[in-house]
Amino acid sequence: MYKLLNMCDFGSISEIEKSMSYYMDKFHFDGFEMIKFTDRNIMSLKKNIKGYHLRFFPCWLDLYRENYDILYRELVNKKNIKDLCGGTTKEELISFYKDELERAKELEVEYIVFHPCNIYIIESLHYKFYYSNREVLEGVVSFLNEIFKDGEYNFKLLLENLWWSGLRLDNYEDAHYLMENIKYHSKGFLLDTGHMFNNNLELKNSDEGIEYIKRNLDKLKEYKNYIYAVHLNYSLSGEYTKKAIELYKDVDNYNVAIEKVYPHIAKIDSHQPFENKKIVDILRSVPALEYLIYELICNSEEELDLKIEKQDICIKGFIK
Repeated sequence: MYKLLNMCDFGSISEIEKSMSYYMDKFHFDGFEMIKFTDRNIMSLKKNIKGYHLRFFPCWLDLYRENYDILYRELVNKKNIKDLCGGTTKEELISFYKDELERAKELEVEYIVFHPCNIYIIESLHYKFYYSNREVLEGVVSFLNEIFKDGEYNFKLLLENLWWSGLRLDNYEDAHYLMENIKYHSKGFLLDTGHMFNNNLELKNSDEGIEYIKRNLDKLKEYKNYIYAVHLNYSLSGEYTKKAIELYKDVDNYNVAIEKVYPHIAKIDSHQPFENKKIVDILRSVPALEYLIYELICNSEEELDLKIEKQDICIKGFIK
C-alpha cells in the first residue's frame, strides 16, 4: 500500500520539488496525487507522482448535453460557463479531458481520479438538486466512454464519491450501473471519507460517521472490492449545512450565490485530519486498498505539518 499526499501545482517547479522531498523525508510519503490548475509543465516531477486527479468542473453536464438555455439561465454569461464547465462548447470540454488523459499517460501514473457529479452554484446553497443521482451518472457513463474511446491507457480510472447529485457510494445500484456501463478496462472507486460524512446531515460525531461509512460499504456488496483508494480526511458539518439550507432556500441569483459559495463549501467540506482511531477498522475492511491519500486543506506549511502529524497518530500501525 502507498501512503500519498494530495498536492496541486501552485508554486515553481523547484518549490514543488522541494516540498515533495520534504514530505517524503519527514512523513514517509511514498509519493503524491497531483491535481493541475496551472499551465506549468510538471513532467520533471513524474517520478514522485503516483496518481493524477482530473480537474472538476461542477456544471459540466449541461455543456456536454449542449443545453445552452439552462447554462445561461444558471451561469449568466460565457466566461462563467467556461470557468465552471470546462469550456464553452461540448467539443472544448471533451478536448480538455482528453488532454488530461494524455497528460496522465505521459506522467505514467498508476491511477486517475474523476468526480462523477454535477452541481450548479445556486444548488450547492439550497440543496434543491436539479438532477437525480442516476441522471448525472448516465451522463458520466456517456462522457467517460467518449473521452476514453480513442486512447490506450494503463492507469486505473477511480470514481470519487461526493455528496451532491451523482456518485455518493451509498447504494449498490449506482455502483453496479457504473461498473457495468463504463467500457474502460480498468476502473473502480475512490472513497473520500469526509465527503461520505457530508452525505448525512444528522451525524453528530465521528463515531456515528464511521458507523455510517461501514453501513454504506456493506451495501456495496462485491463492489466494495472495487475500492482501490481512500482520500482520508474528516468533515462534520451537518448542523451548519441544515442552517445554511434554510438561510439560502430562496437564493435564485447567480451573482448573489457566487459571493456565498466558496466559504460555504469550505465549511461543509473542511478536510480536517482524522483523529478517531476507529477509522482504521474501515481501512482494514477495504480488501483491495492500494492507495491511502492524505487530502487536507491548509493555509500554511506549518498547518499542514500539524494535520499530517495528527492523522499519522490516528492510523499508526496501519501502514507497515
